[in-house]
Amino acid sequence: MPQQPASTVADGLKKAEETCRRKGIRLTRLRREILELLLAADAPVKAYDIIEQMRDRGKRITPATVYRTLDFLLQHELAHKVNALNAFVPCTGSHDKHALLMFVCSHCHQTQELDDPALYETLQAKLGEKGMSMDGSCIEIQGSCPNCS
Repeated sequence: MPQQPASTVADGLKKAEETCRRKGIRLTRLRREILELLLAADAPVKAYDIIEQMRDRGKRITPATVYRTLDFLLQHELAHKVNALNAFVPCTGSHDKHALLMFVCSHCHQTQELDDPALYETLQAKLGEKGMSMDGSCIEIQGSCPNCS
């Protein structure tokens, strides 16, 4: 599986450590390792792929442990779940005041966070006009990336 450059992984871990310190939470060794796997991957990672990669590192880990760890990363916005793929990606954006907009390529499964608070607010307003509201904090937009177009 292709990997991200070591500097990208190191920068992502540093950002996560700063986030945890700011929030007063711990980035335990296991949380850090699983986040590192997400950061190193060049595509969304499924939970069972994490289990396999951890076993390749000589570590036994149960599905429940992986899902608990992923839940922690999701809760603290260190990772995101790509519902369309039932997979996970590291958080690469800053969306403190609005929900996440995520593009998912239907062909190669690459993802990209879209930082556009105005677009999100427009969606909220349009739904509000009809008496509806959004649940969840991620809107996934499926289509074709530049490489697959």
